[in-house]
Amino acid sequence: MRAAALMLADARTPTGSYAHSGGLEAAIADGLTVADVPAFLHGRLRTVAFAEAALTAAATRAAGAADLIALLAADDEALARTPSPRLRAASTAVGRGLLRTAAELWPAATLTATYRVASEATPRPVALGVAATAGGLDPREAALVALHDDAATLASAAVKLLPVDAAAALAWVSAAAPELEALADAAAVPRDLSDLPSGAAPLIDLRALRDDPWRLFAT
Repeated sequence: MRAAALMLADARTPTGSYAHSGGLEAAIADGLTVADVPAFLHGRLRTVAFAEAALTAAATRAAGAADLIALLAADDEALARTPSPRLRAASTAVGRGLLRTAAELWPAATLTATYRVASEATPRPVALGVAATAGGLDPREAALVALHDDAATLASAAVKLLPVDAAAALAWVSAAAPELEALADAAAVPRDLSDLPSGAAPLIDLRALRDDPWRLFAT
């Protein structure tokens, strides 16, 4: 694993993803228990996270070719897969955090700044592809980082929301490793943007519409 992948997948990298639970907080409010979290994690991986990983891989490929038009088209594809205004805002915030961090880590990568200025949305999966390219990752590596980050974000949130040991939460991510590898392989297959996966989790989108005053996480 390249050093750039380790940094981008590290929860301590300042992107703002620590403020999100992947929809877990709202699911817990609706009755989800500790025993249900692994299934929730796998459900996200095969729907939302896989679709975003495929977008990340496509964005990495476009950024590698310095194709700004393709990156902005990927923005549209990402927004089309994110119907919830709250989740769109969250994706933009994390995307901008990724680009800001990438500019510090790899200042010679001029496309990072160019895309940040040109894109109105900077959705997380596309921004991650730009950042991954700046760090020298290939599309498959970038997709794996996207998937790992999704699973790790959820597991980290679970520790704050449920009576579960941090080691047990990490074990959920470890158990998902073969699935992460297989999904990264599938996500990295070259496709036209119009043919990218569009798996969704409607309950996550619907729950994100609620304005619960007790929220610990933005999403």
